[in-house]
Amino acid sequence: MVIIMTKIVTIIGGGAVGCAIAYELSQKQGLEIYVLEKNNKINGDNQTSRNSGVIHAGIYYPKSTEPLKAKFCVEGNRLLYDFCKEHNVPHKRTGKLVVATNPLEEEYLDDVLNTAINNGITDAKKITGEEARRMEKNIKSTTAAYFPSTGIIEPTVYVLTLKRLAENNGVYFAPGNKVLDIKKKNKFKIIAECNNNSDIFEADIVINSAGVYSDEIAKLINSDSPYVMDPVRGEAAQFYRKKSDLFMNGMNVYPAPYGFFKDTGKKAEVSFSEYNKLLDEKKVTRTVGVHLTPTFDIVNDEYVIGNTITIGPTSTINIGKEDYGTGLHPVEHYLNKVTGFFPNLKLEDIQLYQSGIRAKLKDQNDFVIEKDRKNPNFINLIGIDSPGLTSSLAIAKYVSDIMKD
Repeated sequence: MVIIMTKIVTIIGGGAVGCAIAYELSQKQGLEIYVLEKNNKINGDNQTSRNSGVIHAGIYYPKSTEPLKAKFCVEGNRLLYDFCKEHNVPHKRTGKLVVATNPLEEEYLDDVLNTAINNGITDAKKITGEEARRMEKNIKSTTAAYFPSTGIIEPTVYVLTLKRLAENNGVYFAPGNKVLDIKKKNKFKIIAECNNNSDIFEADIVINSAGVYSDEIAKLINSDSPYVMDPVRGEAAQFYRKKSDLFMNGMNVYPAPYGFFKDTGKKAEVSFSEYNKLLDEKKVTRTVGVHLTPTFDIVNDEYVIGNTITIGPTSTINIGKEDYGTGLHPVEHYLNKVTGFFPNLKLEDIQLYQSGIRAKLKDQNDFVIEKDRKNPNFINLIGIDSPGLTSSLAIAKYVSDIMKD
């Protein structure tokens, strides 16, 4: 007779990644699983609910410098489409155009295509500006790259679906519990505050998936943890695609990526080789640029591509982890960012939309997913920013594999 010893697993953080891990682990035997979330409900104010909802293809993450993002985004893209189809989560394979408007931008565009090919994306292709305009007639482009596997998803429905499936498998969710401290003897003791009262949760294994607070959670168990969050506020605006001069078929449209100087925030108008030099010297930060993303509407109880197109995100640095509204960019900022490749947009077409805080690590571009160096039963997921949503199911499988050790 085989005796299975039950282990208690506590996941800190109930966003897309935390819920994906809970669902993945709930299909294993011998685990009693709890999810602690500081917000009063799952998919409350966090990266998941304030997300553009893009299903990324995996084209921006070189294996040499961002191996986890490269691996998990490509793998997660496939897993996410399969999951959405099986569980009726609203999604659409829209495809994406990355457009260049001059020879300098074409250098950066070629790098995106090379990264995509190196990451195993076989359906990526370069097209002419005219071919791009046949896909989206109101864009301006000299040349473009087309990525069919990019899409959009309704993030909140996705997270609530993960939660429902995990609960059906016995996972216990405890929203409204803010973790204050963690002690370790034979087991972990997690002290959390809920409605001004303290609760204690015991666990054999702890998974830190606390988003922008994951660096602080890591330090509760190991004060020598080297990771420091450098949160970035992503802000977005919107317009309605009803007018003929703004009409879009519903694709994601991105500019060629570029760098901006860390000290001034200005775009680095330099050759791609010079950009790489500045990047190595840590003088510039890479961005995929402010882009256009379709959203869903509900028509006759069905999710369809709607009339709202979001513009964003634009980034604000040197802010707090809860600062969603101080000094927001005005609508003029969004117009200036996209007018080069979407010239018919006018100031009066634009409205501010939403903002969110991304879990960006200081001096670190890739995900950090590892056991704590002093406590191997404590697994950290730190700096899970974009493409965390797309990667969530692949990350969950990876965490499950780590736990087998």
